[in-house]
Amino acid sequence: MMNTRLPIKIETIEGAKQFLTELNNNDEIYHPEDDAHDVDWTNTIEPTNEEKDQLNKLMDDIYNLPEVWSPTNPKGWDPCCYVLTLI
Repeated sequence: MMNTRLPIKIETIEGAKQFLTELNNNDEIYHPEDDAHDVDWTNTIEPTNEEKDQLNKLMDDIYNLPEVWSPTNPKGWDPCCYVLTLI
């Protein structure tokens, strides 16, 4: 079981930042574009399959926010760059 509280949904950049920061603070951070089922969790408690499914959903929520970087929004907020500022 993870230490990070997994929200049901992420709907704002602030919510995304809060979630990614909490993952980092609990040593459960990983590359936001990776599938949680493929992450090497040897340095922390491995999430359950249900938690991995929810992590994937939450990362999808983050990447579907309109303010997030994309080829059509090159000046948008980048979750990966944000994670790098935390570690």
